Amino acid sequence: MRLRKLAFIPAAAAFALFGACSDDSSSSPDDELSSSSEIIDPISSTSDSTLSSSSVDVPEVSSSSAAAPANGLLLDDLEDGDGETALGTGWYTYDDHGNDAASTITTAVDENGNPIPTATDNGSKFAFKVEFELVKADYKYDPYVGWGFKITADVDMSKYAGIRYSYKGAAHELHMETTDVTDYDVHLFKSPKSAVWKTVTIAFDDLVQGGFGKAVPFVAANLDAVSFQAKGDGKKDSVMIDDIYFVTAAELPAKKPDMTIHEPMKYDNVIGDVKINTPLQEKVMKTLNRGINFTNWLEEADGKFTGEFEFGESDVKLVSESGFKSLRLPIDLDLYVANRDEFLGDTTGKVELVMDDSLFIVLDAFVEWTKKYNMSFVIDYHEYDNSYNKESANDPQYLKMMAGVWKAVAKHYADSDRDDIYFELLNEPDMTYGKVPAATWTIAAQGMIDAIRSVDTKHTIIFGDAQWYAISLLVKRTPFTDDNIVYAIHSYDPFIFTHQGASWTDHATIHGVEFPYDPANWSEYSADFGVNASTPSGSKNLLKNYYKTGSKDYIMSVVLKAKQWAVENQVPLVWNEFGAYGVKSSHQSTLNYLTAVREICDTLEIAWQHWGYAGGFGLFKDGVLLDGVADALQLNK
Repeated sequence: MRLRKLAFIPAAAAFALFGACSDDSSSSPDDELSSSSEIIDPISSTSDSTLSSSSVDVPEVSSSSAAAPANGLLLDDLEDGDGETALGTGWYTYDDHGNDAASTITTAVDENGNPIPTATDNGSKFAFKVEFELVKADYKYDPYVGWGFKITADVDMSKYAGIRYSYKGAAHELHMETTDVTDYDVHLFKSPKSAVWKTVTIAFDDLVQGGFGKAVPFVAANLDAVSFQAKGDGKKDSVMIDDIYFVTAAELPAKKPDMTIHEPMKYDNVIGDVKINTPLQEKVMKTLNRGINFTNWLEEADGKFTGEFEFGESDVKLVSESGFKSLRLPIDLDLYVANRDEFLGDTTGKVELVMDDSLFIVLDAFVEWTKKYNMSFVIDYHEYDNSYNKESANDPQYLKMMAGVWKAVAKHYADSDRDDIYFELLNEPDMTYGKVPAATWTIAAQGMIDAIRSVDTKHTIIFGDAQWYAISLLVKRTPFTDDNIVYAIHSYDPFIFTHQGASWTDHATIHGVEFPYDPANWSEYSADFGVNASTPSGSKNLLKNYYKTGSKDYIMSVVLKAKQWAVENQVPLVWNEFGAYGVKSSHQSTLNYLTAVREICDTLEIAWQHWGYAGGFGLFKDGVLLDGVADALQLNK
């Protein structure tokens, strides 16, 4: 990482090392949006004023693109053109070269090479302009560049409730860096691309963390730097920043009612016959039900087993003694193809696929532990790197590799005396983009089924459909001719509840959505649920319609379609991913949701496996099952 004009390293620079969970958004804010964050467009006024109410000396504003806030603190209006802020600190820039990326950032510089403002077109003299090109090179995550300045210790942050600045150009993130965030999961706000000058006012309460690190409340008194960052592979763009102020609570935009409170929608769910009269259904309900996933380890992009068990025998023992009967292990199997590049590049058909022995070290350990603690075991081929996608799905050699991986695993366990080891073909095919159609996925799945059955006819296979195991696709499908297959579904409905605050979704700013929906506890203000100028309009629409989706009956209406298909075709179902990201909602709401899902599965005779052992979706913390979970899921029944 290279820095310019610094005797210090900004936290924002290191923050991007872990940027995989934070998506850059260039979508425009909802036109109807009203919250404690506001975008004003366009800027045309000028003013001369003197600012006060600060423990530091505030210079007179000689020219400005927007009227200065009455009681705000000027951080920099760039009018002196020398690259020094109104606080006496200097502007800096940084790039991602230290992380094996190759992005570039340029700005005007003085005779010493220090970044300085440049002439602008918004009615003032200068703004801070950066031009950049984002190049991923060998970096795993989104390439990035950044720029910013330090906040001096003598600023009395107790007076201020937000920050305001003007910009024109590329989408970017505002980073508010505090000394108590030590893992670079900084508090941020995303501003969309704008072809005209805009002023954005951001309440400190509207800042969110990127989401990959430890959750830390934003404390303005701990503010160390204000910086900006642009991310995203292949982007070449520019942006200008001007007129940066801290503002008081009185200067934040007033909230306006923008939602209607409705009575909850009712659903006429006709359950009908739920019986599946096959030995496989009996086996599934006995061995595959009441399951849990060991997540955020072996399925991640860099999650290849290295000889150390992040989750081990003690964890298997814990979940078993807590009442869980099945363990699903998400693991990216093709990471263990020892000659992967050579095999995929083979055009002769002579290269034999070779598996790394470390795969069977980890799988054999879990086979042993799950047997010891009376749990079934699901080997879930789980790709977070999206290497099965619209391109590779049409590559015969890639499909051959996937089938070969499963043949190796199935052959390894073909002689096992256990019939409760399950082979899950591929989790959520093309999980990032969902552009592989069901028919194309079927070809790959059939190839893997054939490869497994060539060496193992005993163990049960689990199949889920394209587009994140979509129920809408499954119900259009004719089951495979193999009668030893269980069909998997995933549902996180209602998504605005289960994924509120999740940084990798559009709902990063959302909080406080309870389950089930209760009009007595709802609000006419979307801002009360975290909607601000950076929140995509889709999130606000889901909030507006939560009276339709925030109920057990709604979830039943979604899952019932899959059960009706299963009964018609006499095949078993497993719902092997559901859960609620509990960081931004109440624990009681999570328990209400878990109870609803479990009751639906009991009614419909569907086996279930919860997504999440530890972490945001986790049911355990510090080796202890969270209060109320055992009752919600009836683990001791």
